[in-house]
Amino acid sequence: MNGMIVYFLLGGIICITIFITIFYIFKKLKSYFSKKYNPESATSFKCIDGHIVRSKAELIIDNYFYNHNITHDYEKKIKVNGKSILYDWYLPELEIFIEYWGFYGKDYMKRKEEKIRLYKKGKLNLISIEDIMFKDIYENLGNLLTNYKKLNTTKKHCPNCGWAFDERF
Repeated sequence: MNGMIVYFLLGGIICITIFITIFYIFKKLKSYFSKKYNPESATSFKCIDGHIVRSKAELIIDNYFYNHNITHDYEKKIKVNGKSILYDWYLPELEIFIEYWGFYGKDYMKRKEEKIRLYKKGKLNLISIEDIMFKDIYENLGNLLTNYKKLNTTKKHCPNCGWAFDERF
């Protein structure tokens, strides 16, 4: 009888050890694959001017600035009324901040409202770009910027690679 209890306890300890080991292995594998294959953590795109952006929409916007010879900074921090803002773009020659609102969700929308409020409070020029504007982003962005600067729109550029089209286009 005592031998049976020992075998029972030993079997229980072995089962628990195997369960913990398998659980640990699956946890490590899940962590590894979520980091390696998570599209949000792995997504980055290199613009013509060398900026590394987070989405294809940001790539198009950044390349637009480059192709139209608009000096721009990407993702830097500024302080407005003691609070930090990480802006998407700043156009120093025009003194305009550009924000691309590409996500949705309760937390994101709260942060969006807070950033817009801070821009207004700091009396900073802000141009907001929404996803709906990408139906014709070149015309929409051009129209928004012409309030501040005359743009050279005679040359058209490829949205994928950024090369200038010749006279056929």
